[in-house]
Amino acid sequence: QAGQKALVEPFIQNYQKFNSNTGWKDDRGAWPQVMQALSHFSYHASGGNHVLCDLRGGIYQHELVLSDPVILSRTGDYGVTDLGRDGISSFFSQHDCNQYCRPNWTKPANPWLHFNPVPGTTMLRRTVPTAASRPSDTRDYRNW
Repeated sequence: QAGQKALVEPFIQNYQKFNSNTGWKDDRGAWPQVMQALSHFSYHASGGNHVLCDLRGGIYQHELVLSDPVILSRTGDYGVTDLGRDGISSFFSQHDCNQYCRPNWTKPANPWLHFNPVPGTTMLRRTVPTAASRPSDTRDYRNW
């Protein structure tokens, strides 16, 4: 209808999911293993602050097109699919380094599973503070 907006992307052929934000993975074959290594590399390259995951897309002759990834962060600032430190830990509890990972890439010391590894994308309910829900000792800066 007039005035409405929509977000679209081109059709992705051979669409498949490689991993999720809970640690689930499909690492059968070269491209899925590359995607697992990409997630691991993202943790290493970010200094242990982020994991690029929930990777899905289409495999073409010599390339891969990804769609709608998730960023897990130590701070949980990337929306309802960012499962925070627990998500990062869950990812690495299920990750097995493969031929595309490098031995010097960092990973958490003792990861353990916080979420059931499922292929779907898991979301956390987050409460956004409002003026009514803030603690009473919160200073109101509007009148300064």
